[in-house]
Amino acid sequence: MSVPNQQTAEALRPAAVYRLFAEDGTLLYIGSAYDPKVRAKKHREKPWWPQVVRQEHEWHPTREAAYVAETEAIEQARPPGNRISGPGAVASPAPKPRARLEADPLFVLAELDVFFASLETEPPAVRFRKLTEMMETMEAAYRSERKRLFQQMHADGMTYREIAKEMGISFGRVRQILAEELDPPSDTEESG
Repeated sequence: MSVPNQQTAEALRPAAVYRLFAEDGTLLYIGSAYDPKVRAKKHREKPWWPQVVRQEHEWHPTREAAYVAETEAIEQARPPGNRISGPGAVASPAPKPRARLEADPLFVLAELDVFFASLETEPPAVRFRKLTEMMETMEAAYRSERKRLFQQMHADGMTYREIAKEMGISFGRVRQILAEELDPPSDTEESG
């Protein structure tokens, strides 16, 4: 797949979570960056900087993946150099990349490129199994979200026929999609 724009190319650039340690092994700070060695040096003004004797880098396929890992690591380890509350603090884990599916189709394509690239060295049978698992997961997520959306439309007062018309599908298909989630429609709703 080709890279559609510069923003997507930047999103595909690997990034690292870096950890700064004191001589006794105490974790002082966790950060993330495209170039962790350069970024870590920007902390020289911090009061804990003189204690730093070692860095560890954990690489991730994208900046967003690194940010998610960084945020979760800060939440778990709570290093003294990271702000846990107040302006600029990391208060809770960032949304998983999956949470962006609705808002950013290019993100999904970029993540698929990373996934496909990770399979290139695998034997064909392993690649096939992993691709099949990925497609089954995507299909299940699609079906679940579709049911949720149809349920919401129905809860908002739309009849099955109105949902069918809005979505460009048959009334029977709407009933089929919602059959496991909702009670059967009333007689008045069917004739509507």
